[in-house]
Amino acid sequence: EQGQKQLTIPSSSSSTTESSTMGFLNYIGNNAAQIDAKEYEQTIRQDDPQLLQHDEHLVLAFKGRGGSGRDHYMFTTKRLLIRDKKGMTGKRIAYSSVPYSSIRAFSLETSGKVDDDQELKIYARCIGKVSIDLVKDIDIVPIHQFLSTMVIGEGDAGEAAKAFAHDGTATMSGGKTGVLDVLGSNYAQIDNKEVEQRLKSSPNILLEEEKVELAFKCGRDSFILTSHRVLKIDVQGMSGKKVEWLSIMWRTIKGFSIETAGNIMDRDSELTLFFSLPCTPNPAEGFPRNSRTRMKIDFRDGQADLFAIQRYISDKVLGPDTVATSEYTGTMAGQNDTGSGSLLAWLGDDNRMIDPTEANREFHSDIPLLQNCESVELAFRGRRDMVLFTTKRLVFVDIQGFMGMGKKVEYVSVPWTTVTAFSVRSAGSWVDKDSEACFWLDFDDVFNPMRANQDDPPPPPIPRRSFLEIDFQKDKVDIVMVHRYLSERLMRVNGHHLMPHTSLVPSNLLVPSPPGTVENLVDWIGNNAAAIDSEAADEKLHETGILQDDEHVAFAFKSGRDSLYLTNKRLFVIDVQGMTGKRKEYMSVPMDVIRSWSVESAGSFDRDMELRVWFKGFWNNKVKQDLRKGKADIFAIQSHIAHFIIGNADGKTALANAQAYKPTPKDGATTFLGYLNDAHMKDPLELTSTLRSEPALLQEDESIDAAFKCGRDLFLISTKRIIVVDKKGITGKSVEYKSYPLMYNKAFKIETEGHMLNGSEVKVYTDDDNIKQELAKGQKDIVWSIHEILSEKMLNKPQKEIEAEIDLTAV
Repeated sequence: EQGQKQLTIPSSSSSTTESSTMGFLNYIGNNAAQIDAKEYEQTIRQDDPQLLQHDEHLVLAFKGRGGSGRDHYMFTTKRLLIRDKKGMTGKRIAYSSVPYSSIRAFSLETSGKVDDDQELKIYARCIGKVSIDLVKDIDIVPIHQFLSTMVIGEGDAGEAAKAFAHDGTATMSGGKTGVLDVLGSNYAQIDNKEVEQRLKSSPNILLEEEKVELAFKCGRDSFILTSHRVLKIDVQGMSGKKVEWLSIMWRTIKGFSIETAGNIMDRDSELTLFFSLPCTPNPAEGFPRNSRTRMKIDFRDGQADLFAIQRYISDKVLGPDTVATSEYTGTMAGQNDTGSGSLLAWLGDDNRMIDPTEANREFHSDIPLLQNCESVELAFRGRRDMVLFTTKRLVFVDIQGFMGMGKKVEYVSVPWTTVTAFSVRSAGSWVDKDSEACFWLDFDDVFNPMRANQDDPPPPPIPRRSFLEIDFQKDKVDIVMVHRYLSERLMRVNGHHLMPHTSLVPSNLLVPSPPGTVENLVDWIGNNAAAIDSEAADEKLHETGILQDDEHVAFAFKSGRDSLYLTNKRLFVIDVQGMTGKRKEYMSVPMDVIRSWSVESAGSFDRDMELRVWFKGFWNNKVKQDLRKGKADIFAIQSHIAHFIIGNADGKTALANAQAYKPTPKDGATTFLGYLNDAHMKDPLELTSTLRSEPALLQEDESIDAAFKCGRDLFLISTKRIIVVDKKGITGKSVEYKSYPLMYNKAFKIETEGHMLNGSEVKVYTDDDNIKQELAKGQKDIVWSIHEILSEKMLNKPQKEIEAEIDLTAV
C-alpha cells in the first residue's frame, strides 16, 4: 500500500496434528493459534464491514483456545486489533485498538519444558500491558520482525553513537564469565560484530539495517544495545529452553545512571536505565507501583569501560556529540566556593553555588562524563555531592562511602526533555532554613513502602525519581535566578522545541536578583481572595524577573495568600506555606505538558468556581484552583488553555459519510436506564451551535462529531477532543466541563450490543483516567460511527504532541 512500510508478510502456519492432551491444554490455557490472515480478513469485512479501514489489511491473525475459541488477535497494517466475544452467546463483542505508534516496548517469550505456551507482551501508552498466549508450534520470529518493523520505524532509532569507538574485543576476556560474576549477575563485554552476525542468522531477530553497537553477556543472559533499541535476552529455567526477548525503544529511555566499582567486596560497576513501560499499577507493599521502570546491569570490574558506555547512552538519549571540546565561559565563571559556613547547612547537605567553569573542566577532562558539545551552566556542591545544570541535562554526582572516601560514585543523568514541570521554594522560618528546587519527571518510579508494624495503616507511597528535590543553602543560592534559568531551559520555544544545547542561557538572566525581590512580590499580591489585574501582574512579574521577555500574563487570580497566573507559556502558581508565610513555592507547568483540564461553574451552596489541570507526570500531577464567583470567566480561561493545547489540531470532521441526526426511539425501560447510566444520541449540529456561545466552549474551527446525553450529563466527541459535561448536586447548577485532547489518547475500545437491555459501550484510554461511556440499546450503528472517528484521529491523522506549530505570542 502507498505510504505503508515495506513488509514481508509471513505465511500462516498450516494446521498440524496435535495430541489430544496438547489440544486440551491449549484450549484450557486460551493459547492462540495462527490462522490464515487473508481468509480471516474476508470474514471480518463481511461480518463487521466497518471495523477495518478501506486501506487497512491484516498481516497476522490468531484465534484463541488453540484455534477453537471465539476470540481473535489481529495485527493489521495500522494497529493491534483484539476481537473479544463476551457472554454465553457471544453476541456482545469488544474490539480493542492499539495503534503501533503507542507501543513503547514489546517482548516475546518462547515455551519452556513445563509451560508449553509462548507469550507476547506489548507495552503501550494509556492501555498498559497487553499479553497474548500463543501455542507452542508458532514461529515467533516473523512476529518479532513484524513488530520491529512497525513499532521502531525510521524516526525512532537512537542517534548514531559516533563518540564510541570501542569494538568490544579489547576487554572481553574470551567472553567467559566467572562463577562469582554469575552469582552476582555481572556482565562482561563481548564482540558486538559476532553478536550481530548471530542475531541476523539464527534466529533472525534484527532488522536489515539494524546494527549491534554494544553487547554484554552474563552466564546465559545478554544485554545488547543496537542502533534501534535496547535488547535484553533472558534465558530462564534449568534447561534454558524458555527465553524472553525484550525490546525497548530508545525513545522510551527517560534517564540513566552509572555507578563506579567500590572497594574490596563491591567489585562491580553498574548501569541503570530509567523508563516507564505502561503497566497495570501494583498496590502491593514493598514493590514499585510499576514493575517495569528500571533496568539495572552490573558489569564485571575491568570488563567494560563504564564511562565509554555512559557516553554511548548519552549520544542515544541526549543526541550525538557534534563538536570538539571547548572551554565554557559563562556568567557565573569565577564563582568562589567559600564552603557552607554553617553547621546546619553542612548537616542538612544543602547545596551552595560553585564555579561552573571549573566543574565544566573537571567533568570533561578529569572525569569524562559530559559530551564535548555539552557545557556546564550552573554547578552546586553539598557536603560532598554535586549537582550540575548543563545545556543538555541535570546531573547528580553522589559520592558514596564513609565521609565520601569510598571509590564508589554514582552519576545520574536526567535529560531536560524528561522534566515536565518545575518549582523553586524559598527558605522558611525556624527549622526549615533551606531553599529548594523541585522537578517532576516523565517516568513512573513510585514505590510502595512496607508498613513498620502489621497493625499500622499502609504508609504513603514515595516518588523516588518520579519527583526530585535539590536543597540549597539559602544565603548561597539565588532561587529567583535559578527559576529564570529553568524557565529558559524548560519552556519550549520555536514550535514547541526546547532551547538547543548550542545556545547558552543569556548572561543577563544569571545575574543576582535585587534584594527583597521575593518579599516585594508577595507583599504586592496581598491576602484577599479576588482577581488581580492581569496587566499589573504582567508588569510586576517582569519587574521581578519571574517571566520571560516574550511571556505575558493573560489571567491572574489570588486566593488567600496564594495566587495563580496563566501566561502564553505556562500555568504559574505561587503557594505561600507555613504559619508565618515566609516559605513560598513558585511552580511552573508549561502549556505543552498539560494533558487534560476542566472548569467547573459555581453551585447553589458551593459559591466558588474551580479550575483543574492535569499535566504529564506520575507524582502529584494535578493543579487545582478555586476561583471566586463573579471574579473570573471560566470559559475564557478554558479557551485560553485550549488555544495552546489543541489550537493547531485538525478541526475537520473524521466522519467520511456523516448522516443526518435521527432521534433514538425510546420506550419506558430504555428511558429509565438512560437516566441512570446509558446515553442517548443528541444532535451534534445543534450542540455545535450551542457550545459556540452558550457556553463558549468550542474553538472556531472545532465542531461536534458525536454527542450523547446520559441523564443530566453529556459525552461529546469533537474534532479535537473528548468533552465530558458533568452536572453536579441536586439542582445541577454546578457543571464541570472536562477536556481530553484526542492527540494524547492512544488506544480505544468499543463493545457492540448484547442481549436484553445491554447497549453498546465506548472506552478511550488516556494517560490519566480512562473515559468510559455506555450507550442505550438500539444505537448499534452509532458505536461504529464513534469507531470511525477514533480510528481516523488515532490511526490516519495522529496529532504530534509537542512539535505542532502554535502561536506562543498570542494571549
